[in-house]
Amino acid sequence: MKYIDFHHTHLSQIALGCDHYGAAISEATALKQLDIYVKGGGNLLDTAAIYGQDKAGEPSTSEQVIGRWLAANGLRKKLYIASKGCHPHKEDMHRSRISEREMLDDISRSLDQLKTDYLDIWFFHRDNPAMGADEIIDMAQSLVDQKLIRHLGASNWRTTRIEEANRWATARAKAPFVISEIQWSLAHCTPEIWGDDTMVCMNEDEHAWYTEHDFPVMAFAPQAKGLFSKLIAGEEASLSETARRRFLTERNIALVPEVRALSEELGVSPAAVIIAFLTSQKNPTIAIAGSSRVEQITDTLSASSLTLSEEQAAALL
Repeated sequence: MKYIDFHHTHLSQIALGCDHYGAAISEATALKQLDIYVKGGGNLLDTAAIYGQDKAGEPSTSEQVIGRWLAANGLRKKLYIASKGCHPHKEDMHRSRISEREMLDDISRSLDQLKTDYLDIWFFHRDNPAMGADEIIDMAQSLVDQKLIRHLGASNWRTTRIEEANRWATARAKAPFVISEIQWSLAHCTPEIWGDDTMVCMNEDEHAWYTEHDFPVMAFAPQAKGLFSKLIAGEEASLSETARRRFLTERNIALVPEVRALSEELGVSPAAVIIAFLTSQKNPTIAIAGSSRVEQITDTLSASSLTLSEEQAAALL
């Protein structure tokens, strides 16, 4: 397993994505995945107040499953928990929930469900461009002051907004955003193709900023729903309708021969190549690996120490 330096600690470059735990992914399967992940050297769990939640204010089955697992094995002090709150209302993604009341409600519920008194990283799950970034930073400071969170993150925020927020925080000695979480994979996607214009996908401008500022990124949907693995295995028919809509494009299909060639050259699976593409970036990058199948987690971890050369990574673009 590879790790990034992160504020006097080390985070594994593969995080375990815990979305759907206790819902589409049974608790029994989730517990197996958690055990395998930790044994493989992983130390970062990614969850959110909305994961496994039917509507705002209801429990997160993901956080509940993780909380029970942590309580049973006593690993809380050895692991890093990243959660997210203030996700917009599901029925209207443009109806923001960023407010002091919603923030405090979400963090309180997350701490209770995760059976912990602090979170290592807490993200605003979406931005609210109608609010000043300064107002949001000022609001979040109370979480740091109360020691409810150790680090503040921005999920699905554009870099221009992160920069605006951090200028304000730095000038006033407040907690800045120190990590971002966005959609990023070798497979190209856009918010429009994804079907959610409140999210952020990596693009050239965003990537240039992250590289220039050496800013950490957690990348969700890194495997693009198994696009390359399934195409290389001749299993296109098994791609979900969502995977087809978001990722099955001429641009991405053209990358298949390069992924196949590098996979064969290195003697690893296509999934390992895709993860290594992200963990070999110049800026600190963490791939969030999530799957309904235990064997997929094992496959991802099998080459968790793989690093691509600049030439190998460039050949994939």
